[in-house]
Amino acid sequence: MPRDNQHITVLEVTHSKTAPEIQQLVDTVRDKIPIMTDYTHEHRTRLIKPLIGYDASAIALSFVPAAGEGLHSGRTPKDDKFTYHHLRRDMFSMCRDAGLQVESRYVVPSSHLTIGRFIYTKDQEDENGSLDPEKTKALIDKIEEINAWLQKDYWPEYNEGKIPAGGEFNVGQEKGLHCGTGPLWYGGGDAVHLGKGY
Repeated sequence: MPRDNQHITVLEVTHSKTAPEIQQLVDTVRDKIPIMTDYTHEHRTRLIKPLIGYDASAIALSFVPAAGEGLHSGRTPKDDKFTYHHLRRDMFSMCRDAGLQVESRYVVPSSHLTIGRFIYTKDQEDENGSLDPEKTKALIDKIEEINAWLQKDYWPEYNEGKIPAGGEFNVGQEKGLHCGTGPLWYGGGDAVHLGKGY
């Protein structure tokens, strides 16, 4: 599941601004950033049940917040009461309290890793440039095949209530959060501040 070079965005503060505009925002909150990046050391949130999802623009590996499933390492059901959605809410509040206006592109609190984006349509077209239903069906069938594998190998329902290694993602695990600027898609951008463990 998620590795060091893959990130789930907890909160996008803004987008489509110039580098000087972004720098001004960073300078406004620089002294508050370490509190935010280290927040997950005391506020653990687990994501489980990986599944591939897609829309017209991308394919992503999505997770849902844990609700007491597959507990281990001394974690209790009470620990799962603080969810990914609570973490996003708290990050939003911290940014606002620090003087930032949060202007995220997407307001839906999805916890996902983007696998790929659909940029060209030619892979799904026939020789005449029309949408090829067979190619689209083949893509969807492959996604469904992968999802069946993910459920069988990583979901607690298929593993005697346990979550196998790699089947859960702890947001900010060991390291805390990464605060970055610049073109962040596909792992780009510049680090402003890294959590304690980076």
